[in-house]
Amino acid sequence: MVFAMALPSGQMPEFHPTIMSLPVMAIVLVPWILIILIKTLPKGPTIKGVPGSFFDLFCCGAGTKYHFVFGKSAHYFHSLHQSYGNIARFAPGQATTNTLKGLRNIYGAGTGKGSAFLKTSFYKGISRRNIFTASDPVYHATVRKLFGPSMTPGAMQAHGNVILECTQRLHGVINATLEKTRTISLNRLLYCHSVDTVSEVLLGKSLGCLKRGKPYFWTEQLSRIFFWATIREQFAGSGVPTLIKLMLRYLIRKGVRSRAEQARMRLINEQLIAPHNRRDIMVEVMERANTSELDVPEIAENFSAIMLAGFHTTQNALCATIYFVLTHPEANARLVAELQAAFASPDDVSGHVAEGLPYLNAVITESLRLYPPVPLGGPRVSPGAYVDGTYIPAGTEICTSLFALHHNPEYFNEPYEFIPERWTEPGSTDKKEAVQPFLVGSRSCVAKYFAKQMMQLTLASFFMEYEAEYVGPVKDWQRESRCYAFWEVPDLKLKLQRRQY
Repeated sequence: MVFAMALPSGQMPEFHPTIMSLPVMAIVLVPWILIILIKTLPKGPTIKGVPGSFFDLFCCGAGTKYHFVFGKSAHYFHSLHQSYGNIARFAPGQATTNTLKGLRNIYGAGTGKGSAFLKTSFYKGISRRNIFTASDPVYHATVRKLFGPSMTPGAMQAHGNVILECTQRLHGVINATLEKTRTISLNRLLYCHSVDTVSEVLLGKSLGCLKRGKPYFWTEQLSRIFFWATIREQFAGSGVPTLIKLMLRYLIRKGVRSRAEQARMRLINEQLIAPHNRRDIMVEVMERANTSELDVPEIAENFSAIMLAGFHTTQNALCATIYFVLTHPEANARLVAELQAAFASPDDVSGHVAEGLPYLNAVITESLRLYPPVPLGGPRVSPGAYVDGTYIPAGTEICTSLFALHHNPEYFNEPYEFIPERWTEPGSTDKKEAVQPFLVGSRSCVAKYFAKQMMQLTLASFFMEYEAEYVGPVKDWQRESRCYAFWEVPDLKLKLQRRQY
């Protein structure tokens, strides 16, 4: 869409760029820039003995802000660790780590308000209180107690057939497309598959996105919410978030986020009272609800959060794994051989077999190592404690860069290389427990076993069904992908044909 400004007919107006000279521009702009930098100076104590970028430390984290805005935050944090070590400052009062011990200290330490690294104000801009945004450990434990029993490996086995049925619908759409062309971009199809599968297993109702050919507008809001929450956090107090908000009112329809939330909650509230044809997760959770301290609106909000969080992350992981396998012919051949030895045909794929296939799970884990769906662990506030041997004063904001952790050469040989054998060969010296895409401890992702099962079944079925070749334009996803809260996944363009059985 092109916007034009109407001018009166006649001679075009003359523009004189020299009217505002550079000195005048400097007088006008420099104070405004200084005000922004001063106002965005993070509040918090000085972290003694922790190095960082001179530019970031003396310009209020300007380098970090720049890389956040332009989608290079994961790579920038990794470069900080390469330059300054395992704990690095990226702004006054803010630091990042790339070690397993640091991860455990921050995200797994403490159970009470006085000892835990609690979530920062960043999460308040995402949504109302739920399992992902709540800083109160007691509230989080209450939600996890209600939802957790339905998300264990054993409990998830009961939903394997539902996931396989969703996968068959995905293949039906792909096969119909193959009748017209052999070249297909899978990004949107895998996103629709993720939306349909997550909603059906969680709520007992598929949204039918594959059938309609596209997702609903409200299913795609999470990445935008996280992006603007990051902008608000990075430029808090400067007036920039308010200015952007005012500008957006003229560019997009008012209340998009509100309408998205209303549509999502309407679906969940309808399912809470609707009859269910099978024992989906909502049925199980509501059977336990009478013994929970949560009321129905809070339960609905947590269903909304878990559902929305699963859409982007699962599609991201599926796309990345297919990309890495197809760009490594030896891994592709070994995976297909393992699958064909385990299953007679695509229709023979089953969850209890797939979860025990060593190489299938190796390629999934290695893909999550190289391309974690959420590259940066969420920020936490130190209660005044040690992180990997370094004292972090109370009030300091600190996080773990999962991308940097997973590429730490102290833990992994050839950290940028896709080597699934590091997970299957007994002689591997890599520190396997350093791969933590779902975080650790009681604050780890409550739906991680759901995500793993969905990946196992979707990928096993895909590689059993199709011979594929990656022909996308981006050749190195790790280095060339943009990253905000999640990766901007490149075009997964493939040449496909069905295997003959």
